[in-house]
Amino acid sequence: PRLGSKKSRNGCKHCKARRVKCDEQMPCANCSKYGVECSLLTAPIPFNTNAQASMNYEPVTGTESETPSQASTQASPDTQSSISVTPSPSHLPGIGYAPSPATSGETGGWMADLELMHHYTAHAWNTMPGVDQAKQTWGYGVPQEAFRHNFLMHCILAFSAYHLAYINPSARHKYRLLASTHQTAAITGINRVLPDINAANCHALWAAASLITLNAFADSSSNSLDALVEIFYLLRGMNTILNTSEPLIHTGPFAVILRQATDNPKPPPLVSSFLVELQSFAVGTSESSPAVSRAAVDLRDSLQFGIDHSGYPTMRAVMLWPVKLDAEFIEAIKVGQDAATGELLARYLQILGYAGAEWWFLAGWQNISLDS
Repeated sequence: PRLGSKKSRNGCKHCKARRVKCDEQMPCANCSKYGVECSLLTAPIPFNTNAQASMNYEPVTGTESETPSQASTQASPDTQSSISVTPSPSHLPGIGYAPSPATSGETGGWMADLELMHHYTAHAWNTMPGVDQAKQTWGYGVPQEAFRHNFLMHCILAFSAYHLAYINPSARHKYRLLASTHQTAAITGINRVLPDINAANCHALWAAASLITLNAFADSSSNSLDALVEIFYLLRGMNTILNTSEPLIHTGPFAVILRQATDNPKPPPLVSSFLVELQSFAVGTSESSPAVSRAAVDLRDSLQFGIDHSGYPTMRAVMLWPVKLDAEFIEAIKVGQDAATGELLARYLQILGYAGAEWWFLAGWQNISLDS
């Protein structure tokens, strides 16, 4: 080997076949460049005893809900989470999940939970948005906090299961059942804690609310306008948690995730041109109802904010616009839209389509029917 070069046999299959150096990232740079699936995303990772020894975990038994393995084995197949859909400081609006009947082998036990936790700490965390330090916080800091709060652990395991379902189509049914079970348990646990948000649990609640929202988007089997409206309520509930404990969260262990980047790249030309289109559309809604007109301006402003303050403008707009909406507009979506509302929703779905091309958990929503 050349001086300073360490020979390794852990490169991905594509790099080995092409006889090029692999950087062993997940996915590696070469696979990302050529748009092929990297084998490192599903290959086992060599065990590093030094790294393992350096992790000093202090498990603390949570009391908010049953343990993850209990959720996997004891949750009834037809368990359905029912959460208030009225945004308030004491309730996190959510989505009702009704997992399909499953055998105990499909939903079950601590071995399944270990598989999900391994996949999260090995691969899934690296699919989160943010700079490297933010991703590392999702990969290491958030799981450590989850040992203190069972609802956060359920969120992590659900996210991992949804990612496994996405990258393993042949086992999608199994992993989606696991994901739904943990998502249901997470929502139940969060609702128990929400009436008493404090300095000890606000960080875990914020991380859990963030993951629950991504999980709801990732549950592409429920892609419908009704499901999208419920996600809008979820995002508003997450914002309630942030507003309730904003000073603590912005100075706490997960502050780096919320920190705005200062050197954002220029947006793709497609996004820039779409912003111009949104501007024209917003001006054209001035004769529509006040709620539609405000919502159109808010969508334009959300995308502009994403371009100005984020390296991921379309995803930022997808998450920000529902928080800015008037409750009147959301109710109008639920009962049936007029033409202007439908056109505005179609433009939001177009932004969601741009984001879904970049983030796996947002994929598949751009073509949903706008009929309730």
